[in-house]
Amino acid sequence: MYYLCIFLLVVGILAILLELLMPGFDSFISGIVGISALVVSAVLAVIFTPFGLLIVGINTTVLALAVFFLLTFIKRKQFHGKILLSENLDEDLPAVDLSSLVGKEGKTISALRPYGEADFGGVRVEVCSNESLIERGARIKAIETQGNKVIVSEINSN
Repeated sequence: MYYLCIFLLVVGILAILLELLMPGFDSFISGIVGISALVVSAVLAVIFTPFGLLIVGINTTVLALAVFFLLTFIKRKQFHGKILLSENLDEDLPAVDLSSLVGKEGKTISALRPYGEADFGGVRVEVCSNESLIERGARIKAIETQGNKVIVSEINSN
C-alpha cells in the first residue's frame, strides 16, 4: 500500500506541474487528475499506514515549497512577459483606400495561393488571386475590391 500511495503522490505532482507549465483547456484534465491523485494518496496514507497524518503533512509541505519555488522561477525567468501582452497598441495602422487600387498594376511580394501580399507603387496590401496560383514576383493588376479584399489577376508578359 505504501507503493501505491507514493505512486499516486508522484503522479499527482507531475500532473499538477504539467497543468502549471501548460495551462489551458486541453490540460485542464491534468489538473483534475493531479488533484484527485493527491487526495486519494492522502486518504490511503491516513487509512492504511500508522503514521499517515505525518506523511500527509510532509507531502503538503513539500508540495507547497515546490509551488513556491516554481512561481519564483517563473518570475525570475520572465515567462509571464512572454505569455501575456505587456504593452498597449495605441496607434492604429494607416487606412488605405483599397478602391483606389482598382486598375493599378503591381508586383507580388509572396506567392498567391490564392491569398498573398502585393506591392502597388510602395503600398503593400493583402490580395486574393482570381486564379489558382500566381508566383512570387509576377506582375498583377487589381481588378476589384470586395470589402477589405483586393482581387487581382496576373498580367501576361507575352
